[in-house]
This record gives sequence, C-alpha cells and structure tokens, in this order.
Amino acid sequence: MDLLRGKRLSKMDKRAEQFTSSVTEDNPLIKATQTINKAHILALYEAGILSRDKAVKILRALEKISDIKLDTSLEDVHMNIEALVSKVAGKDGGYMNLGKSRNDQVSAALRIRAREELLSVLDEVMNTIKIMLDRSEEFEDSPLPGYTHMQVAQPVTLSHFLLCYAEALIRGCQRVIDCYKRINISPMGAAALAGSIVPISRESVATLLGFDGIIQNSMDAVSSRDFLVELLSSYLMIQLDLSRISEDLIFYSSIEASYITIPDSYSSTSSIMPQKKNAVALEMVRAKTASIIGMFTAAVTTLKSLPQSYNLDVQEINSLIWKSSQTVKDSLAMVAGVVAGISFNEEKALEGLKYGFAVATDIAESLSLTFDIPFRDAHHIVGGIASRLTKEYSEQSLIPMIESEAKNYGYKVEGSKLKNIMDIHALLVKKKTEGSPNPVHTRRMRNSMREAVQGIRKWMNDVQKSVRASEHLLENKIRELERR
Repeated sequence: MDLLRGKRLSKMDKRAEQFTSSVTEDNPLIKATQTINKAHILALYEAGILSRDKAVKILRALEKISDIKLDTSLEDVHMNIEALVSKVAGKDGGYMNLGKSRNDQVSAALRIRAREELLSVLDEVMNTIKIMLDRSEEFEDSPLPGYTHMQVAQPVTLSHFLLCYAEALIRGCQRVIDCYKRINISPMGAAALAGSIVPISRESVATLLGFDGIIQNSMDAVSSRDFLVELLSSYLMIQLDLSRISEDLIFYSSIEASYITIPDSYSSTSSIMPQKKNAVALEMVRAKTASIIGMFTAAVTTLKSLPQSYNLDVQEINSLIWKSSQTVKDSLAMVAGVVAGISFNEEKALEGLKYGFAVATDIAESLSLTFDIPFRDAHHIVGGIASRLTKEYSEQSLIPMIESEAKNYGYKVEGSKLKNIMDIHALLVKKKTEGSPNPVHTRRMRNSMREAVQGIRKWMNDVQKSVRASEHLLENKIRELERR
C-alpha cells in the first residue's frame, strides 16, 4: 500500500490491510486490467499527453507482465500491476493512472470478465440444450406420466419432458444475451467519479476494449453494479431450471417410479446400505442452487442503500461473477451428462400411467366431443368412476362403468365409440393443440428450438469476432507506435 499512501497516511494496521484487500480474489482480473492500461496509455499518447518514448516504455513494461503472482501486501490487482510496471519503466510508470482511477478501471475489468464468463456459460448451456434435443428425438414415442401436484395427471412423453426444459434453458440464454448490451459499455474516462481534466477520448478507449459505447454519467460509470446483479439473476434462472429437472430425474429414477435409470457415472452408493444407488450429482445441482441464490442475495443486499458514488462495499460483489459462472457451468455439465446417459423403462411408465388413471381427461374430452355432453358433466361422469377403479381395471371393465355413470346424468353413451381409450400411444397422437406431446408437435418444437440455438450460436460468434477485432486493433496500434 506504500505506493498509494506516500507521506499522506501512516502505515495501515496489518489486519485492516488484509480485511480490505481484494488481492486473493483478483486473479481473474489480471489480463483485463493489463488490457485496460494498454488502451489508456494509447489514449494518453493520442491526446498528446505522453511522448512516444514514455508510452512505448510503459506499454512494453505492461507486456512483460505474465504469470504474475499478486503481492498480498498491495491492495489489489490494480496496484500490483502499477508497481510491477514501475519496476520496469521507472518513474514513467507513474503516468499510468493519469486521467483514470481504480474506480473506472475495476468497473471496466469486471465488465470485460463478465462478458467472457457470459459467453462461457452460454456455450455450456448450448451443449446441454443440444443433448436434450438429440435425446428427445430418441424418446418421441416414449410415454411418460405427466404430474401436477406431485400426482399422475396426464400422459406426456419423455421427449416432451426434455423439450420442456430445453425451451426453458433457451429463455435463460435469451436473458443472458439481453444482459450483454448493459454489460458491454465502457466506464473508462469516468476516473474516480467526476471525470478528468486530461483530454482523452472515452469513445476511442471503449473501441479498443471491445465495448459498444460508453456509460454517459461518470458517477454512474464507477458506482453501478446493476450489470452484475442482472447477470447473477440470469444465472439464477438457469440454475433454478437445472434444479427442477434434477428433482424430476431423481424422482423418475427412484424405486417407486423407475421410469428411467441414471448412469452409474453420476451416481454413488451408501457406506452401509449396499442396495443403494444415489443420484448424487443431481442432488448437488439442487444444493448448488442455494449457493447461487445466496450470491444473488449478497449482491443486492450489498447495493442496498449505498450512497453515491464509489464505495469499497462493491468489492464484495466482484468475485461472485466467476464463482457463480463456474457453479452454473458445472451444474449444466452434470445435467447434460445424466440426460446423455439415461435409459428409459416404458413398461414402468405405462404402469404408472394406468395406476394414476392418466387417461381421465382424454376420456372426458372424448365424451364431450363424441356425445355432445357439456364438458363439466363429462368431467363429473369420469370423476364419478375414478374413485371406484382398482389397479386391475381394463378397457373392458372401464367402458361399462362410463356408460352407467353417464346414464345417471341423463346421457346415453355408446361404448363401441370409445374404443382404444386406454391406448396411450393412440391418445398422444390424437392431441391437436400446438405444443402438446403429439409426436408431430414435438418434432415441430424440436426444429424450432434447433433454429433458436443456431441463432444464439450466431450471436455468440458475432460477439466473439467483434471482441477479437478490438483486440487486434489494440495490438496493431501498439506495434505501429513501437515502429515509429
């Protein structure tokens, strides 16, 4: 800290120094901070503030910094880099902070890292969605009990189930993408909070750093962390969907259901009960969701009631981005691995559909459409026989019960027109509404989702090209300056 304190302040208490330092969590910001300083030095040169010799000396010193180990006696990554540059460039290294502050610099570094993490998370989500779409194609005709209130409700398919979560994850991607335009704006030039008398071009620095523009107000530029909260919120929505599918898959694989089998490679056993096969990877996805909720809560609570402008409180939010990114990526990998390896037990699924009388709604709708019975009466007719069914009922025993119950309500039902009412595959094919588990509709959904995934991939490629172009521009400007 001596680099900053000079003769202004006496030596800081050692414990207070460690308590306020972010060095141990700043490693992910090293590269971004170096890049920002390069762009800033170029801006100072182009503004006529720095001579070519001084600018080149500082830029070369910045380029020599590689695989650095941050010194915990210094306050943060920013002071570490300034100290290292000054060792190489001497007193000229002291020009690095002319016209900028750690306040605008850390905000810029966080935005650069956030966009990198954002793209990395999106890539993992894309891989998970692809596996869901591919496997849904295999299970297009695989009946599965659909649940409401944790009770068997209506027949769906395993394909329909997987597409449900694929669509939810696509929305999650869209939320993350929408965050990008508010992340990828530059705070550089805002300095501490009030800008600077140094006439550097904020727009030029933004271009060199791959930003799409600048944050207009200098106070907002250094103090806002809403972009991190928004990204955390988007991550949380993805993680919530992963937690829900984990819970479903755990239940579907239980002894009680046994609709699917989870791969051994994502399972464990008991230390005492030799018969157990526990879906531990999915259990941890559920548990990790609490961690993301905690990070989001920590971020918004930190920002609550903070006065303008910059306060060190916001430092606590910084590391949440890479921690949450890694947690979401790991969780996605677990779900993707399980979905890729599950096997399906159709016999058990059909058994579950029968015991849950899952065809009840389809029968009620058929009664209404075939015999012109008001749906509410048809609902009562089918409901009246539901409680009298045994596990051994069949179509042959069911039809007379329907005829009898309908008669009680004053309706004549011809059982011959209700053939195949327990044929799950036939009932699924009869589904008319778009988005239902009818294989025709699931194929349409899958194709639509594949198109959405292609669109997201294209957006990611365009963003990466744009960022790479700015990196090349920065390096070319440095090489050109060195050749002069």
